[in-house]
Amino acid sequence: MPQPITPADGPVAVTGSAGYIGSHIVLNLIEKGYEVRACVRDATNLGNTAHLTAMNAIGPGSVTLYTCDMTVPGVYDDVFRGCSAVFHAAAEMGNLEGSTPMKVYEGGLIATQMLMDSIKKAESIKRLVYTSSFAAVGHPCEEGYQYTEDSWADMNQDLRRDGGTWDMETVQKNREVAYAMTKVESERFVYEEADKNGFAAFGVCPCHVIGPLLSKTHHRPWAWQTRIGDMLEGYGHPRMFWNIVDVRDVAAAQVLMAENTENSNGQRYNLVATDESGLIPQEEVQAHLKRMFPGVGIAGNYREGKTFKSPVAVLEKVVTQLKLKPHTAEDSIRDNANSLLAWGLAIPREGEDNWQRDGNELGIGSKWNPHLYPAIDPKMRKQLEAEGKA
Repeated sequence: MPQPITPADGPVAVTGSAGYIGSHIVLNLIEKGYEVRACVRDATNLGNTAHLTAMNAIGPGSVTLYTCDMTVPGVYDDVFRGCSAVFHAAAEMGNLEGSTPMKVYEGGLIATQMLMDSIKKAESIKRLVYTSSFAAVGHPCEEGYQYTEDSWADMNQDLRRDGGTWDMETVQKNREVAYAMTKVESERFVYEEADKNGFAAFGVCPCHVIGPLLSKTHHRPWAWQTRIGDMLEGYGHPRMFWNIVDVRDVAAAQVLMAENTENSNGQRYNLVATDESGLIPQEEVQAHLKRMFPGVGIAGNYREGKTFKSPVAVLEKVVTQLKLKPHTAEDSIRDNANSLLAWGLAIPREGEDNWQRDGNELGIGSKWNPHLYPAIDPKMRKQLEAEGKA
């Protein structure tokens, strides 16, 4: 079995280092004494990377930035050479202007295939930790069904409530299916390649990730951490059931996976709610914020009706095997909100009611326009609108 890593084994590489999860991975590694090679889109863009270089003052580890476009073959070759582990957190999320479902799919799978080529060329990698998603876990289910690491998104397709199908035709017009499919296929690919090439790969499947933002750039349209600020500002969101995990726990768990002596290639880890306190409908998230920030008009739901209780999953494997000590959901909500306020990314709306700000469907559309969600190619959107499907 490929050996676990320690700081003495040499540098480690983190892709997507400037991102929300990636930044916390870098911070955790530095605090543990690792030499980190941080892969970012543009190392000269201080607006996106200054928070990473500032981590050198924390120690005892260190970080060096590398400009890496994950869509370019061989871009990681030099970076990975001599590294003991790779933490692959880079991904095409589909929540930025110009993104399309096919870009999401290709940006996940093809980029991961090219990353694997660089890993094999390095001949030094012992462990790969791949940031997948709970989207690769959450297959169609009955209300209240509890998912485990054995659950895959392509299971039980006959239970789909949206009438869609798990195929490439759907991928072209549905961002959710595109994202789930690319994560499923990428996970299976890295496990197979790791087995063939003598190293271990692990999958990280986080659900609704919130917690402190380390940079203003982590404030992205439709991201879970951003929605906390939207509620503080009076912008509502569709009714949903939250499965809360702290971004700090997602990062810490990944480092523990690379260091653990008991795990083996192909193991998956659901990063989900610690217990029932993190499995809550949106009304309870809002109730937490109301208690934490009295005098602020926290937005409510903008749709009436019952919340479908899903996804349900509880943090187990990372606690029993990796000995992770997770944050509480309440701490995650509070620290997320406080970081948004500290960065000036949320301006609380005064008041005690749950009135919605005016806008498209009483809320978020008025704030994030011209961003469209889910991301659909403009030509495809016109076609769907003509067919009455968008």
